[in-house]
Amino acid sequence: MVAFEGQEFQEQTADLVTFLCCCLKGVGFGNSRLSRVEFTDADLDSCDMANARLEKAYFGSTRLIGCRMVGIDLSGAYFKTSVLEGCNASFAQFGEARFKDSRFKDCNLRGSSFQGADLRGASFPGCDLGEAQMSFANLEGADFRGAEIKGIRLRIEDVRGVIVDPVQAAYLSGLMGLKVLN
Repeated sequence: MVAFEGQEFQEQTADLVTFLCCCLKGVGFGNSRLSRVEFTDADLDSCDMANARLEKAYFGSTRLIGCRMVGIDLSGAYFKTSVLEGCNASFAQFGEARFKDSRFKDCNLRGSSFQGADLRGASFPGCDLGEAQMSFANLEGADFRGAEIKGIRLRIEDVRGVIVDPVQAAYLSGLMGLKVLN
């Protein structure tokens, strides 16, 4: 496995870059524009990806651990059997992204947009989804248990098939205008 540690790719522009079977630790991608970048069988540990534009990126069997992803644009990205853990992805753009057999764990996703994303089967244990935009996302089988969802933005139609805990169910029923009384 190839290892990169501490390299700076800040403010770079490239198309069709591939990172295959590698470990990137503390690598900086901030403010870069890497269209259709591919990460396959890769570990990204404590990388700075803030405000990067990685539209239509591919993450296959990739782990992103403790990465700074504030304001990252991952519109149209495809995550396959990948994990984002302990990442700060507040205000990230995941519009139209697809997540197949992928999960988020203990991530700050506050204010992020998943508008139109395919999150079927994705899970979010320990994540902060406050103020996250989920309108028009496919959430069938998405598991929100253990996530903070107060302030989440979605339509009534969007919650069909979402897995929630009882407290989250009460919160979502309030968003739908239901009054639960004893």
